[in-house]
Amino acid sequence: MVLRKAQLPVIYLKHRGLFSHSQLVKGIQQWLVDNNYKFHAPKYKLKASEAEYEIEGERDVTEYVRFRIMLHIWARDITDVEIVKDGEKKKMQDGYIQMEITGTLEMDYNARFGGNKFMQWLQDFYHDYIIKQTIGDVWEDDLFLKLNQLTGAIKSILGTEVS
Repeated sequence: MVLRKAQLPVIYLKHRGLFSHSQLVKGIQQWLVDNNYKFHAPKYKLKASEAEYEIEGERDVTEYVRFRIMLHIWARDITDVEIVKDGEKKKMQDGYIQMEITGTLEMDYNARFGGNKFMQWLQDFYHDYIIKQTIGDVWEDDLFLKLNQLTGAIKSILGTEVS
């Protein structure tokens, strides 16, 4: 089986300051669900002043193409603080967050072209001559747009001081 993948550039986000840890995770999860992605959190580690977790979302675009979005989030030097915002006490965290957001375009995830050399040659022909333009001009662009929308949603959850 030859699973073809197209990896998009990694988007890096950094944030130092106040944030709500639970709002961040819930906001990312809600964005993925609202955009028809299946949500997975395969890694979730919380320590006293550190947190590290991975969040994945996948969506079948066609019977042949799947979008996969992966977030790797590190939070360091976390301290719990209470602030008064709009006359209400809110529990938030202060610290440093670093994120990597990546997108992958997976083709033939059902392994239709798996097997012998002829089927693999047929898959190469299909990719190189029949759907080559659709891969680059439609699916990769759509996935890149989704990554930018997710990045904007994360920035709005954390605040405008994200770089």
